[in-house]
Amino acid sequence: MRRRHWSVAAVVAMGTASVLSVSGTAAAAQPHAASGVGFATGQPQATSVGAAGCGSNTAGEPSIHVSKANLVGLGSENGVGGGSVYWRRTQVGGPGASACALSYSGQPNAVSGVGASGGDIDTAFAPVKDPTTGTYRIYVASLNLASINVATSTDNGATFTQVPVQAGIPVDDREWIAAYGTKTSLLTYHDIATNNIDVLRNDTGGGPYTQISQAIPATDYKAQNNELGNIVIDHHNASPVAGGFYAYQSFVAPSKDPGPSGAVNGAPYDQAFVAVSADGGHTFTDRPVGCSTKSGGTLNHQFPNISVAPNGTLVETWSNDSNVFGAFSRDHGITWTCTGAISTNTRQAIEPWVVAGATGVDLVYYATKDAPGPNQTWSVYFTQLSPAGATTPAPIVAVHQGPVCEGGAGCTGGRQLLDDFGVDTDQAGYAHIAYSHDAPALGGAGSYTGYAVQTGGATIGAPN
Repeated sequence: MRRRHWSVAAVVAMGTASVLSVSGTAAAAQPHAASGVGFATGQPQATSVGAAGCGSNTAGEPSIHVSKANLVGLGSENGVGGGSVYWRRTQVGGPGASACALSYSGQPNAVSGVGASGGDIDTAFAPVKDPTTGTYRIYVASLNLASINVATSTDNGATFTQVPVQAGIPVDDREWIAAYGTKTSLLTYHDIATNNIDVLRNDTGGGPYTQISQAIPATDYKAQNNELGNIVIDHHNASPVAGGFYAYQSFVAPSKDPGPSGAVNGAPYDQAFVAVSADGGHTFTDRPVGCSTKSGGTLNHQFPNISVAPNGTLVETWSNDSNVFGAFSRDHGITWTCTGAISTNTRQAIEPWVVAGATGVDLVYYATKDAPGPNQTWSVYFTQLSPAGATTPAPIVAVHQGPVCEGGAGCTGGRQLLDDFGVDTDQAGYAHIAYSHDAPALGGAGSYTGYAVQTGGATIGAPN
């Protein structure tokens, strides 16, 4: 529902400012300085299935991932009942990379052209090739209020197989999906009845999912007071549990129990947490990011976001509605080092998304330098991050004009950016970004999904 990277053995010591040079057109990046970072930006077309090119679409709130074969997969959603949309193309960033290269693959979560879902979307690539198909399985999860639809592809996104609506799921909100091995995936979402984070698992490549746990103990005060972010799985570092793997679920919640008089959502969500599983999602231990309380204010603007580097280092990010913050952990979330405020050159920054690579971290978020008002302009900001801080954040592309409402279904305007976007890197370490943009143009009342690909500058190595 449209609602509400030390290494990484030495994360790139980014002591000099990163200067972005960005195209204002649909396809080409401007020349960039040797020490700068360049991007090409464009709007994928959603008219002709199988065709590439820039054009138009009416989707928003996207998800983007890049497979280990450098297949870029970008999913987005048209709203509940409208179904999801998906674009794909094998592409590595760098000079010549095109924002118009992705081809339209149609609607994964739809039957006979009718939207089966179309609410919040999340996507994932399996990290290991299926020995039968020789491809990395694709998962596209989409929300339908009282259910979640998961579509899968074993032919690199040319076609998708519908999975039956997941049985046993109560009224739900904001699902996330992560993949492991050739056919295993974890699906998490907010259980509206309890407000806890339910964890489901499938080991057959996307068939019906079975609930195996909750991220927060039912008796913990945080079970009824939390905002969940994404879930990630470590593909490289072995779990101490036989047959298990590490999974990390991000969320924010009150730092203290609000007590019996504290109604659900009645206490400020002033601390970031990560629920840690070492046994493939069957049990979780909730670990606080202790230094996150120094951010001040509430931290659910909109979702916290977590990534795991190839060497197992965790990076979690969040916003207090004014600035974006980050934290690093090298011991599965037991201890953390916080960066302090990252977005210090803007007035307001929200909705961070992060990816940790082998030699660094890429971070994106929406931010504005302007005072609230009808002419306030928001842009996608990009920076590269380490425990010591960040390079100077710089805007990639302007995406919204006017206030931003973070109240979900209760908003009467300002919802064009919706609630999140995404970033991932290819195997060469170039960033690929998906974002929401006003439609038909800046200041418009609708939304479209945009795509940015890094064409030059510092890279962060392959992701987890």
